[in-house]
Amino acid sequence: MFKFLYPKKYIKDITHLTPTLIKSLGKNTVIFDIDNTLVPYWVKTPDNKISAYFKELINNNITIAVLSNSREERSKVFCKEFNIPYVYRAGKPGTKGLKKLLKNIDKKPSECIIAGDQIFTDVWCGNKEGVYSVFVKKVSKKDELITAPKRPFENIILYFYFLMLEKKGKQHGK
Repeated sequence: MFKFLYPKKYIKDITHLTPTLIKSLGKNTVIFDIDNTLVPYWVKTPDNKISAYFKELINNNITIAVLSNSREERSKVFCKEFNIPYVYRAGKPGTKGLKKLLKNIDKKPSECIIAGDQIFTDVWCGNKEGVYSVFVKKVSKKDELITAPKRPFENIILYFYFLMLEKKGKQHGK
């Protein structure tokens, strides 16, 4: 019913998307959402945990990039320390921003993973463009005003997604 909104994978913490897992999926690039995927929306720069995670990915030759619906300043400040390529005001779930980012980093959708905490932006955008989508449990219970109203509908999608996984005998999350 809602399969076009189902992620390819669900994880409880972004660091569970390890270099080994990424490579086992045949991917070499991770495109991240920032807010509530990597850090809460009020945290301006990568914290120690995310900095260590980014270093691990980079040391394992995994390309990292950011696709965000936020303003330019948010993405610019967050990405500066690691010189991460980004597209701000990406317009997710539309794919124009994703296509622009893929061109900027010279990657094909089949090489990439998109990781985010929202079904109706990150997952849907990736699915529409053929990028492997990973839904990440949000890092904070607090949501921005624009995001909060969507969460009950996401929970319905996730209910059916987890039900499908159970029927297939697969575990969800880590």
